[in-house]
Amino acid sequence: MAAWQRLLEDHDAERAWKVIDDIAQALRPKTENIDPTDDPGVAVGTAGLALFYAYLGAETGNEEWTGLAHRFMEHSIDALSDRPLLPDLYEGFTGIGWALGQLQGMLFEEPDDDEDPDADPIGESLVEVLRGRTFARGDFDLIGGLAGYGIYAFHALPRPAARRSLELLVQRLVEIGEPVDGGFSWFTPPEVLPDWLREKQPDGRYNLGVSHGVAAVISVLSMCAAAGVMSGEQRATLDRAVDWLLAQKQNGKKWCFANSVVKGRPAGRDRLAWCYGDPGIAAALFTAARHCGHAGWEAVALEIAQTAARRDMETSEIVDAALCHGSVGLAHLFNRMHQASGDPLLAETARAWYRHTVDMQRPGVGIAGYEFFAAPGWLPLTGYLPGLAGVGLGLLAGVSSREPAWDQFLAVSVPLEQRLSAPAATPSAGAADRREPARAGAHPSGSAG
Repeated sequence: MAAWQRLLEDHDAERAWKVIDDIAQALRPKTENIDPTDDPGVAVGTAGLALFYAYLGAETGNEEWTGLAHRFMEHSIDALSDRPLLPDLYEGFTGIGWALGQLQGMLFEEPDDDEDPDADPIGESLVEVLRGRTFARGDFDLIGGLAGYGIYAFHALPRPAARRSLELLVQRLVEIGEPVDGGFSWFTPPEVLPDWLREKQPDGRYNLGVSHGVAAVISVLSMCAAAGVMSGEQRATLDRAVDWLLAQKQNGKKWCFANSVVKGRPAGRDRLAWCYGDPGIAAALFTAARHCGHAGWEAVALEIAQTAARRDMETSEIVDAALCHGSVGLAHLFNRMHQASGDPLLAETARAWYRHTVDMQRPGVGIAGYEFFAAPGWLPLTGYLPGLAGVGLGLLAGVSSREPAWDQFLAVSVPLEQRLSAPAATPSAGAADRREPARAGAHPSGSAG
């Protein structure tokens, strides 16, 4: 079985470890009590901080870091019963449930033999959401919609509620998708766009990215295919969706995908990032290829990744170090795809972006020397997706031989080995009004993270 390999060595590793330690010291709570009102989610809250300290504690054997992980995660667990939470992966109860599963065995003991292995209250709640709510055209995304629910359910298998969730999820995604140009895709209508973006795209768009777009839907549907919860017709819909996405690929250029497909507008080069841009799309497609055992998709995913790897840093539009749209996100994506493919270009590109991340540290600035762009300005953010915890996790993945399964949350956790997809099964048979985020977190170029 393939294993994760440490990428950074010698001076690169020493510099990365120095930053990791600075982050760990800076993120420690200033008191023994975590504010009960703190965000409990993964993306910007205590569950994301728990992931960072849990992985750091597992790597170093430092019980202080493991203890902090416990404290942060216990706060998130308490929130499941203390306050109403949306089902969203990034800010809601499916994300906290996913983090709990992620830390099982690392932070928490495995369930006793006399405990019910099928017990899954989060999965049961998710089944009720999928059965009871009406989902609209724009309710498909990873951060706040159906694709995100699939991340929890896939990684909660083989529990029956998780499997039932995936069956319902596939049905709902197909219902709100649509045939387009001989393929199949998911449209973002103007009413779910933030005001600033709706002014630019008043008729809506087909979003190509991972955070709010079709790339993540394809990745999650591939997991459903691997789990054997798709009918033959639904599996064919996934193929048509990949066909449509690849039809948007620009050939003969130094970049592959625009931010989105907008009627009447030509495609334009996008930044390099996880949330939008070629690296995130490549990793999501690579993930789909491995889950479905599709060599053709894998070859195209590697081509896209290599094209992105050859792009100059000067044209990358990278302005901070965040996982979402920054340098450590790129370092991790190229590292993840290198680990799965063995491609040396991707390895060297990952090293370059890790070095760039370390170089971004400025003593006395922000927290631990980092600030992050969240329009209209720069902020000392601490969270997993937009801030310091994500930088720490990304750097840890470069200096560790422990596979960083925390990137399941990003829908880009490319299996290190080819997986044979399970046979199709006939699934049985809506969402909270979720919108793309407002301008906070937007990139200076005008594309949202």
